Amino acid sequence: MKKVIYWALLTVFLVSSAQAQTSKHSSKKHLKMSIDANKEIALSLSKSIMKGDWAKVEDLLSDDFQYFGDGQAAIGKKEYIYFMKEILSKGFTNMDMHFNRVVGEADMVAVDYTNFMDNSGVYFGIPATGKRIASTGQFMRQIKNGQVVAEWQTTNTYGMMVQLGVIPPPKK
Repeated sequence: MKKVIYWALLTVFLVSSAQAQTSKHSSKKHLKMSIDANKEIALSLSKSIMKGDWAKVEDLLSDDFQYFGDGQAAIGKKEYIYFMKEILSKGFTNMDMHFNRVVGEADMVAVDYTNFMDNSGVYFGIPATGKRIASTGQFMRQIKNGQVVAEWQTTNTYGMMVQLGVIPPPKK
Protein backbone atom coordinates (compact mmCIF):
# COMPACT_ATOMS: atom_id res chain seq x y z
CA MET A 1 0.00 0.00 0.00
CA LYS A 2 2.87 2.36 0.84
CA LYS A 3 4.36 1.72 -2.60
CA VAL A 4 1.08 2.60 -4.32
CA ILE A 5 0.77 5.86 -2.36
CA TYR A 6 4.43 6.66 -3.03
CA TRP A 7 4.03 6.12 -6.78
CA ALA A 8 0.76 8.04 -6.86
CA LEU A 9 2.35 11.02 -5.11
CA LEU A 10 5.42 10.87 -7.33
CA THR A 11 3.22 10.77 -10.45
CA VAL A 12 1.17 13.77 -9.26
CA PHE A 13 4.38 15.67 -8.48
CA LEU A 14 5.94 14.93 -11.87
CA VAL A 15 2.77 15.82 -13.78
CA SER A 16 2.41 19.07 -11.80
CA SER A 17 6.05 19.92 -12.47
CA ALA A 18 5.66 19.27 -16.20
CA GLN A 19 2.53 21.42 -16.35
CA ALA A 20 4.26 24.26 -14.50
CA GLN A 21 7.22 24.11 -16.89
CA THR A 22 4.90 24.09 -19.92
CA SER A 23 2.95 27.04 -18.52
CA LYS A 24 6.17 28.93 -17.76
CA HIS A 25 7.52 28.24 -21.27
CA SER A 26 4.20 29.23 -22.84
CA SER A 27 4.18 32.49 -20.86
CA LYS A 28 7.74 33.33 -21.98
CA LYS A 29 6.83 32.50 -25.58
CA HIS A 30 3.77 34.77 -25.39
CA LEU A 31 5.89 37.60 -23.92
CA LYS A 32 8.47 37.17 -26.70
CA MET A 33 5.72 37.22 -29.33
CA SER A 34 4.25 40.37 -27.73
CA ILE A 35 7.63 42.11 -27.70
CA ASP A 36 8.24 41.14 -31.34
CA ALA A 37 4.75 42.39 -32.27
CA ASN A 38 5.42 45.66 -30.43
CA LYS A 39 8.72 46.10 -32.29
CA GLU A 40 6.91 45.59 -35.60
CA ILE A 41 4.26 48.19 -34.68
CA ALA A 42 6.91 50.70 -33.56
CA LEU A 43 8.90 50.30 -36.78
CA SER A 44 5.76 50.27 -38.95
CA LEU A 45 5.01 53.81 -37.79
CA SER A 46 8.38 55.08 -39.06
CA LYS A 47 8.08 53.10 -42.29
CA SER A 48 4.57 54.47 -42.91
CA ILE A 49 5.78 58.05 -42.38
CA MET A 50 8.62 57.48 -44.87
CA LYS A 51 6.16 56.08 -47.43
CA GLY A 52 3.66 58.87 -46.83
CA ASP A 53 0.98 56.33 -45.89
CA TRP A 54 -0.94 58.75 -43.67
CA ALA A 55 -3.97 56.47 -43.27
CA LYS A 56 -1.67 53.81 -41.79
CA VAL A 57 0.00 56.43 -39.55
CA GLU A 58 -3.47 57.46 -38.34
CA ASP A 59 -4.33 53.81 -37.56
CA LEU A 60 -1.06 53.11 -35.73
CA LEU A 61 -1.45 56.05 -33.32
CA SER A 62 -3.96 55.85 -30.48
CA ASP A 63 -6.40 58.73 -30.17
CA ASP A 64 -4.75 59.77 -26.89
CA PHE A 65 -1.20 59.54 -28.34
CA GLN A 66 1.39 61.88 -26.76
CA TYR A 67 4.74 62.88 -28.29
CA PHE A 68 7.58 64.21 -26.15
CA GLY A 69 10.52 65.51 -28.18
CA ASP A 70 13.69 67.46 -27.54
CA GLY A 71 12.54 69.32 -24.45
CA GLN A 72 9.32 70.67 -25.97
CA ALA A 73 5.86 70.44 -24.43
CA ALA A 74 4.01 67.24 -25.35
CA ILE A 75 1.87 67.28 -28.48
CA GLY A 76 -1.02 65.02 -29.45
CA LYS A 77 -1.83 62.83 -32.43
CA LYS A 78 -3.14 65.62 -34.69
CA GLU A 79 -0.07 67.84 -34.16
CA TYR A 80 2.31 64.90 -34.58
CA ILE A 81 0.79 63.91 -37.92
CA TYR A 82 0.82 67.56 -39.03
CA PHE A 83 4.53 67.85 -38.20
CA MET A 84 5.45 64.61 -39.94
CA LYS A 85 3.32 65.30 -43.03
CA GLU A 86 3.58 69.06 -43.50
CA ILE A 87 6.99 69.93 -42.06
CA LEU A 88 9.35 66.94 -42.02
CA SER A 89 8.11 65.19 -45.17
CA LYS A 90 7.98 68.44 -47.18
CA GLY A 91 11.40 69.58 -46.02
CA PHE A 92 12.99 66.18 -46.59
CA THR A 93 12.26 63.54 -49.21
CA ASN A 94 13.70 60.18 -50.25
CA MET A 95 13.94 59.11 -46.63
CA ASP A 96 15.80 55.89 -45.95
CA MET A 97 15.70 55.19 -42.22
CA HIS A 98 18.02 52.54 -40.86
CA PHE A 99 17.11 50.99 -37.52
CA ASN A 100 20.58 50.45 -36.05
CA ARG A 101 19.41 49.01 -32.73
CA VAL A 102 15.91 47.96 -31.68
CA VAL A 103 15.28 46.89 -28.09
CA GLY A 104 11.94 45.78 -26.68
CA GLU A 105 10.88 45.33 -23.08
CA ALA A 106 7.25 44.78 -22.03
CA ASP A 107 5.23 47.51 -23.80
CA MET A 108 8.23 49.72 -24.71
CA VAL A 109 10.37 49.70 -27.85
CA ALA A 110 13.59 51.75 -28.06
CA VAL A 111 15.17 52.48 -31.45
CA ASP A 112 18.50 54.02 -32.41
CA TYR A 113 18.18 55.25 -35.99
CA THR A 114 19.92 56.98 -38.87
CA ASN A 115 17.65 58.60 -41.45
CA PHE A 116 19.28 59.41 -44.79
CA MET A 117 17.21 62.06 -46.58
CA ASP A 118 17.31 64.83 -49.18
CA ASN A 119 16.66 68.43 -48.10
CA SER A 120 14.37 69.24 -51.02
CA GLY A 121 12.04 71.75 -49.36
CA VAL A 122 11.85 74.44 -46.72
CA TYR A 123 12.44 73.11 -43.20
CA PHE A 124 11.67 75.45 -40.29
CA GLY A 125 12.29 78.44 -42.54
CA ILE A 126 15.57 77.08 -43.89
CA PRO A 127 15.51 77.04 -47.72
CA ALA A 128 16.13 73.74 -49.50
CA THR A 129 19.82 72.98 -49.95
CA GLY A 130 19.48 69.90 -52.14
CA LYS A 131 21.89 68.12 -49.79
CA ARG A 132 21.49 64.52 -48.71
CA ILE A 133 22.04 64.33 -44.97
CA ALA A 134 22.13 61.68 -42.27
CA SER A 135 19.92 62.54 -39.32
CA THR A 136 20.57 60.47 -36.20
CA GLY A 137 18.61 60.01 -33.01
CA GLN A 138 16.73 57.72 -30.70
CA PHE A 139 13.10 57.21 -29.85
CA MET A 140 11.10 55.09 -27.47
CA ARG A 141 7.55 54.14 -28.31
CA GLN A 142 5.01 52.71 -25.89
CA ILE A 143 2.59 50.21 -27.43
CA LYS A 144 -0.83 49.25 -26.05
CA ASN A 145 -3.54 47.25 -27.79
CA GLY A 146 -1.65 47.32 -31.09
CA GLN A 147 -1.20 51.10 -31.23
CA VAL A 148 1.49 53.60 -30.28
CA VAL A 149 0.28 55.55 -27.23
CA ALA A 150 3.42 57.60 -26.55
CA GLU A 151 6.78 58.49 -28.07
CA TRP A 152 9.86 60.08 -26.53
CA GLN A 153 12.40 61.23 -29.11
CA THR A 154 15.65 63.06 -29.41
CA THR A 155 17.24 64.04 -32.72
CA ASN A 156 20.75 65.31 -33.36
CA THR A 157 19.49 68.66 -34.66
CA TYR A 158 22.95 70.20 -34.30
CA GLY A 159 24.35 67.58 -36.68
CA MET A 160 21.51 68.24 -39.13
CA MET A 161 22.16 71.99 -39.12
CA VAL A 162 25.90 71.47 -39.71
CA GLN A 163 25.19 69.14 -42.65
CA LEU A 164 22.72 71.63 -44.13
CA GLY A 165 25.37 74.37 -43.86
CA VAL A 166 23.21 76.49 -41.55
CA ILE A 167 25.84 76.57 -38.81
CA PRO A 168 29.58 75.95 -39.05
CA PRO A 169 31.05 72.61 -38.08
CA PRO A 170 32.84 72.39 -34.74
CA LYS A 171 36.41 73.63 -34.72
CA LYS A 172 39.03 70.93 -34.51
